[in-house]
Amino acid sequence: MTATAPARPAVPAAPGRRRSFARVFTRYTIGSVLAAVASEAVLLLTYGPGLLGPQAASVAAWAAGAALNYGLNRWWAWGRRGRADPLRELLPYWVIALTTMALSAWATGAADRQVDRLVEDEALGAALVGGVFLAVYGVMFVVKFVLFHYLVFADGGRPGRRPRAARRSRHQVPNTTRE
Repeated sequence: MTATAPARPAVPAAPGRRRSFARVFTRYTIGSVLAAVASEAVLLLTYGPGLLGPQAASVAAWAAGAALNYGLNRWWAWGRRGRADPLRELLPYWVIALTTMALSAWATGAADRQVDRLVEDEALGAALVGGVFLAVYGVMFVVKFVLFHYLVFADGGRPGRRPRAARRSRHQVPNTTRE
């Protein structure tokens, strides 16, 4: 019988090792660009040739970038390690991500209906729908960063909250300070 090690809870960066705002934003931007490239490629490869409709292609594109984006955001941009808190981190993150997916699916469907009436060239139509998909993600880029930084990945899930200092036992205090 093998024993498994208990999962460690997520640990925010120590106060002296807090990541600078610029560093977090830069890494968030790079991760978002990588996820957007993966998503846009899936959208164009599934919608362009007509394999999927605009909403289904948008959902498939979102799924292609969502897991990559979560991992890069959590681990690389915000430096979170260990097990994620389901209510404080996972639920808000995925609500925000699914809201973005729903908005992009709605917007690409609306764009597809307009493109069918306005543009005859299928390649141009696919490019326009792809542009709408990216525009939604561009707007949501800023909204998501603010929500992730001040809500989801903030220390303890609350802005401005610092991790509690570890309690020291009386045995760790030098003898000269004991009464």
